[in-house]
Amino acid sequence: MKKIGIVGAGNIAKAHARALSTIKGTELSGVYDLHESVAQGFIKQYGGRVYASIETLADASDGLIIASPNFCHKDHALQALRAGQPILCEKPMAVSLKEAKEMVETAKQFQIQASMGFNYRYLSFVNILKNLIANGELGRVLTVRTHFKKNSALRRKTFSWRDSGESLRTSGALGDLGIHLIDMLWYLFGSEMKKESLNTKMLTHVKEKEEKKVQVDDHTEIFGQMENQVFFHLVTSKSTQPEECGFSVEVVGHDKVFKYHTNMKNEYEISDGLCVERHQMPQTLLTDPPNEFYGWSDTFRDQLMHWVNTNSYPSHMKVADFEDGYRAQAALNTCFEREEAVVSARAY
Repeated sequence: MKKIGIVGAGNIAKAHARALSTIKGTELSGVYDLHESVAQGFIKQYGGRVYASIETLADASDGLIIASPNFCHKDHALQALRAGQPILCEKPMAVSLKEAKEMVETAKQFQIQASMGFNYRYLSFVNILKNLIANGELGRVLTVRTHFKKNSALRRKTFSWRDSGESLRTSGALGDLGIHLIDMLWYLFGSEMKKESLNTKMLTHVKEKEEKKVQVDDHTEIFGQMENQVFFHLVTSKSTQPEECGFSVEVVGHDKVFKYHTNMKNEYEISDGLCVERHQMPQTLLTDPPNEFYGWSDTFRDQLMHWVNTNSYPSHMKVADFEDGYRAQAALNTCFEREEAVVSARAY
């Protein structure tokens, strides 16, 4: 029986705990959170026990999930690595490229498995699309349009760390949601973004909460091109009206077009001119919570199964590691820099 500990007791930690409870041969050893009352509520619902430190949690575990706020990722991950534990760190990896680099170097120094929580790699439609691209069934790909739109900035009225500058903008729409899209592009094509091609537009629609200034974006658009010549358009938002919310991917190839939107639930479509074919995806095991899309909960389960037992998946698949996390962090950092350059140019 493998015992898994969780650092942090928020909503993402709960998603991991729910998934963990369905995996044979694993159990939740416990949780560590800065707020003991939150941790106590967590174990009442999911089991295990509350630990007073990451070190004591590590001693009682065979692996740790880092599910604390972004600005804690580096310190918590390094503590876990120094305690000799394999880790699965939630995204984004850190709040800066400097922090991400230190995490990569520490994992190499201690030669410990250090994985990233890019769970969207386990979405059914993402892997179906990956195979279609790899097999050339869409023809040469011209462009990718992917939108991830939520309304959490409108729903959440309380000012929190997600709205502050404490995480150096990584908790905004681009850093929180867009990091999934950035990693997804790499996962699908294995190609870097061309830095000089990036055009970034970052907006903050909800400017204030509880009389405090919101310091992160809640809507961002990025236009650019990858090294493989494929163009892309990414939209991430936390300030979208409910009827327009969802996760969508459209890949335009010379031969065919792939489309998926969460409104389609368990179906995707492939079109060839006027001929449109609808295909069903596999049924999911876990129930998705409100405001999340079809298959979201299962991605945590599949990711954890892969992390706990790397032999349970085909050899060509690998759990995202700290190198992947660093790559995504570098792309995110470039997007921030490109937007800053535009803002500076306007000032003149």
